[in-house]
Amino acid sequence: MTFDQPPSWHKLLPSCALREVAPKSPAPLGDPRDAIAKVLAQSGFVEFASRAAAEGHPLTLVVNDNHRFTDTHTFVCAVMQLLERLSDAQPRPRLRVLVATGSHVATADERAAHELSMFGVHRERIAELAWHDARSAAGLLAVGRATLHCWMAEGGFYLACGSMEPHYFAGVTGAHKTLSVGVMSMESLTANHEHALSMRARPLTLDDNPVHLGIVDAVADLEDSGARLLVVNEVLVDGKVVAVTAGHPLDALQRGLETVRACFSARVEEPVDLIVARMCAPLDRDFYQAEKGIKNTEFALREAGVMVLEAACRHGVGIDHFVDLLRQAATHEEAVAVVEARGYRLGDHKAVRLRALTDKRRVHVALVSEGVPASVGEVLGVRIFADRRGAAAWAQQILGAGPVRGLLVEDAGNVVVEISQAAGVVVP
Repeated sequence: MTFDQPPSWHKLLPSCALREVAPKSPAPLGDPRDAIAKVLAQSGFVEFASRAAAEGHPLTLVVNDNHRFTDTHTFVCAVMQLLERLSDAQPRPRLRVLVATGSHVATADERAAHELSMFGVHRERIAELAWHDARSAAGLLAVGRATLHCWMAEGGFYLACGSMEPHYFAGVTGAHKTLSVGVMSMESLTANHEHALSMRARPLTLDDNPVHLGIVDAVADLEDSGARLLVVNEVLVDGKVVAVTAGHPLDALQRGLETVRACFSARVEEPVDLIVARMCAPLDRDFYQAEKGIKNTEFALREAGVMVLEAACRHGVGIDHFVDLLRQAATHEEAVAVVEARGYRLGDHKAVRLRALTDKRRVHVALVSEGVPASVGEVLGVRIFADRRGAAAWAQQILGAGPVRGLLVEDAGNVVVEISQAAGVVVP
């Protein structure tokens, strides 16, 4: 649900031609379980599962944790449906599940709720269940250039399920990330995320994106270690599966890109003067999370333009060291120097690139939220308003009385605004 407060932005900014941008949903799939079962079957799942059993390996299902809106239950139901179709002559593999948490830590109650939502009546079919812990050295092993959950080092059979949507620095999410970043150690995960300091790490961009290329390397290392990989990717809009791909992790990713772009991207012919980026739960929980809405839209904004982020931020600013870096560094150059001197810490990329936006590109940024005190604004380099009226008056004063080209982006945590290549914005 989007943080909302009247009056509308259109009424508050009458001189601005605000073009509205929101996720677009294609025709519904029908029964997503049947759709997943169909693409899995076409991708050779039956042979894949039978080979795992014949070689004495479990079939490891690698799934997302509760921080992503993946329809894992439907995926599990589709897998069970296909396994039931195996003939008596075809061996059935032992099933186990690895929950890919990345750097997240879940409480016992959160784990129990997520497991119930994923498995339902199928829980008894799962022989073994593990939650990845990126901080537990005892459960980690090296696989090529990265350190992963120990199960990933067994050279077995892995079937991953992920959801595909834009990612503000990895390009696009999907099961390729579930199989790699989702099960990395904190050290390996941090090394991958350090590449997000690069301006080449952008939403909906895979070519020459150093974060994505690091994930590609991790997938290749898994295969070089003997792992057999198969994935399912879901595209969800408003919580409903609208498209499914399956196959090799990178092939399934490529086949889903067109749908992701159709659902979650908008294009403008030239840079705009104003962007109002509205955030939906759960990405509106704090400023650290909500700032993804800026990253998804900033490249469509002109130099010295105005960016207004609207997010509830009921949990305040977010992780402390994000603010600590901003407190130490008033400019982009200073932020880069701090990171170079002490080494990269997870989350530094957000602070460094926020400074690039406000310092190097001179963009005026405001936050509309009742959850972040105005006193923090000076540290963030962001003007903070408790309501839309104050933010709209501030924006109008900066933009002046002339015609204003603006965008109102709904669900900016998932929607990306791209600009025509001929009119691309120059970034540091």
